[in-house]
Amino acid sequence: MSDRKGPAKSQETSASRVRLYPLYLTAHERRVSRFFGEYDSSMTERKTEYCFIRDPEFVWLPAIKEGNNDTHAQVKVPQYKDEQSIVCDGGKTAKGWKEVEVPLTDFRKGVFPMQNVDASGDLKAFPDMVNLTFLHDAGILYNLKDRHRNGKPYTRIGDIIIAVNPFQWFNEIYTEQVRSHYARVLVWENTEGDPRRQVEPHVYETSALSYKSLAFDGGDQSILVLGKSGAGKTETVKICMKHIASCQQGPHASSSSKMSPVVQRILKSIPLLEAFGNAKTVRNDNSSRVGKYIQLQFDKGDNCQQEFYSREKATCVLVGSKCETFLLEKNRVVSHEAAERTFHIFYQIIAAKDKSKYWNKLAGTTYESFRFVGKTGTDTIESMKDAENFENTVSVLEEMGVSGNRLVTLMQAMIIVMQLGNILFAPDPRDDDVSVIASQEEFSDLCELMCIPEATMEVALTERTLKIRNETYKVPSNPAKAMEATELFAKEIYCHAFLWLVRCINDATAAEINYKAGTMSDFGIIGLLDIFGFESFANNRFEQLCINYCDEKLQQKFTQDIFRSVQLEYEREGIPLDEIKYDDNTDVLNLIEGKMGLLTQLDSECVRPKGSDAAFLTMALCANRFFPCIFPDKTSQMRFGIHHYAEKVAYNVKGFVGSNRDNLPPDLAEAALLSSNEILAKHMKNDSCMNFTSKAPSNEARKGGPKRGKSHMVDPTVWSKYKGQLMAIMNMLQQTNARYIRCIKPNKVKTPLIMEHMCTIKQLRCAGAVAVAALSRSAFPNRLDNSVVCFKFWQLWDPDCSPSKATSMMQATEKARCDSEAILTFAVKPFEEINPTDRKTIHILCCWKNLFVF
Repeated sequence: MSDRKGPAKSQETSASRVRLYPLYLTAHERRVSRFFGEYDSSMTERKTEYCFIRDPEFVWLPAIKEGNNDTHAQVKVPQYKDEQSIVCDGGKTAKGWKEVEVPLTDFRKGVFPMQNVDASGDLKAFPDMVNLTFLHDAGILYNLKDRHRNGKPYTRIGDIIIAVNPFQWFNEIYTEQVRSHYARVLVWENTEGDPRRQVEPHVYETSALSYKSLAFDGGDQSILVLGKSGAGKTETVKICMKHIASCQQGPHASSSSKMSPVVQRILKSIPLLEAFGNAKTVRNDNSSRVGKYIQLQFDKGDNCQQEFYSREKATCVLVGSKCETFLLEKNRVVSHEAAERTFHIFYQIIAAKDKSKYWNKLAGTTYESFRFVGKTGTDTIESMKDAENFENTVSVLEEMGVSGNRLVTLMQAMIIVMQLGNILFAPDPRDDDVSVIASQEEFSDLCELMCIPEATMEVALTERTLKIRNETYKVPSNPAKAMEATELFAKEIYCHAFLWLVRCINDATAAEINYKAGTMSDFGIIGLLDIFGFESFANNRFEQLCINYCDEKLQQKFTQDIFRSVQLEYEREGIPLDEIKYDDNTDVLNLIEGKMGLLTQLDSECVRPKGSDAAFLTMALCANRFFPCIFPDKTSQMRFGIHHYAEKVAYNVKGFVGSNRDNLPPDLAEAALLSSNEILAKHMKNDSCMNFTSKAPSNEARKGGPKRGKSHMVDPTVWSKYKGQLMAIMNMLQQTNARYIRCIKPNKVKTPLIMEHMCTIKQLRCAGAVAVAALSRSAFPNRLDNSVVCFKFWQLWDPDCSPSKATSMMQATEKARCDSEAILTFAVKPFEEINPTDRKTIHILCCWKNLFVF
């Protein structure tokens, strides 16, 4: 017996160094915990039953269960002054109590979800919610609320970071010292076990581990920041980028360490893209109205350096970046809701002190001087005035090489867009189907700015060319058609000016151009996806359907990465896994992109000469009537609804066909060629984000799927082009190891420290928070390489009692598996239990081909 006491103590010490997660209290987890000496039964020894009950307004309320009969339970509910005051504290801060009877049928099997509290009823909050004693959405909600109230915006749930938007800036958690600390602990220090146990949850751990995996494992990485509009995704991406730039400086970097000019330009490129691609919405003052996929490019060193890497210096260095953009919300150029704004850059130009240098007739103008801009309730975005933001925008543009005449060209393109909004049309007195220009002075100013003859521009705006077979006809436009063409012209100019800017940024930051004189083309990648969040407004248009389609695709990838891949892995190994329930959105994607789905129906309607929004809706509902996720709106014949993964959304189909066509009339395209503005004259057909050939991760990623034959019936639609872009990005993401950050918007009023239960719980359910935690705790959540098991636990082994099945003919990996299995079979024998149901041994450990799991 004395021989066994020594190893047993060694066993406990070794295990404490390698365990990945601490206390779990499911039956399986208690068995594992006893083996590793972790279980503390006092956590479950509470006389008072602190539980949660359902509430229609606050979702879950803390309560104390006092008793029950066959149908109801008697509970005491503490009464708090407001939603923000509701906490798990045993009712200590409540203003009173209310006794209620609750039907047991409201709860699964009549069992109430229990609070994660101590014996006195005070909440025990955890930085990693996998460790919650009682795991359910109520427990996760109040855990997040406690951390949010205490100024801790980040919480971990397995490998995912939940980032709750604090609506304020915490300087103390974003300092250079904090950035260095996370880089040192998570990247450069070679610690045993999970290094995340040494740090508080932070998005820095996502960025640091992505860099570590790229630098030391060699595989390309991606960080997907997901969440609804206003949840803080764009800011999170910027924080991650800055930290990756800090990590790549190496273990001895200090605040005085200077970053290379290219790295500085990379970090400044995001605020620049925000100026032209972001706008104020009802939910977010700085909302992304364009999707961005930023690929940070790294020189990983030569093969020898990768194989024998050192943690003494950084051999994986950030040398460039590329940015792909997609689905710019062009409609925002010409219209926006009264409480919202169009793109930031328009307000910045009008507020600029030196705006007359770009066009002398801007002197004395205000926001209200331009119809596309209009009155705004604020001239401040993220604590900075529009005029200050413009100075910053110009400064960064100049660093990107957009200065002098190029800067004037860009700004004048923006002014042309604004001036197009001031052009008005009236019916010709002789013929109502013919239009004349009613704002002659504004029109003359526009032509002067574009350097296009007035006669040429007038014909392009008031007439349109039709091609029927081999003949061409000039047809006059009525005022409505003329206005539609003018707005379409403005949208196309803005879209291609934006793409021109993206190409300029890529020229200034891409490693293919700026690193080693363009002699390298193979770089390590960390991709960051900054995408618009799921949207649901009072009036949802074509753009909202496109945005929500993109979010459905990302949700599917999240589900596959986090849930389905783990299930398949367990199935391959023949190991049973507890059933994990999660939402599968395949039916929604089939509805949208299937053979007879909404995409096909809308494109078909765009081909028809007299295609209409109403006809599209009728065909879409008829062809997809067997899909339970689509439903007609009984209050309107021009609306339909979809049960998205996040929530139900009703769409107004008015304008769907026109928005999907979105083809610039040839008359205006030809007029643009005459302009002295380079963007109008030379770049209106350039839809690329780069001026150079980019190496794609794979042929499929470059192609975005198999090419279809080009149709001569109609130009590519907006939706088909967008789907192609999205498929290309999804294929690029498939080539990487993805890490996730789920951003949560805690309240609708954008106020610090407040968490509204209803909107928060909806987002948590969409993020699969409970399922992620349950998956992390099911079956065998912890893993060690078999060779590590042999090294750490061989002293516990008695080969005579538990001989290994290894033979001299086996390969090293197979021999390690056999030895690992023999060692652990002997070590855990005293801790095994018998299942009372089937009288079989309950195994708490398992050896896979290369891993030991427990």
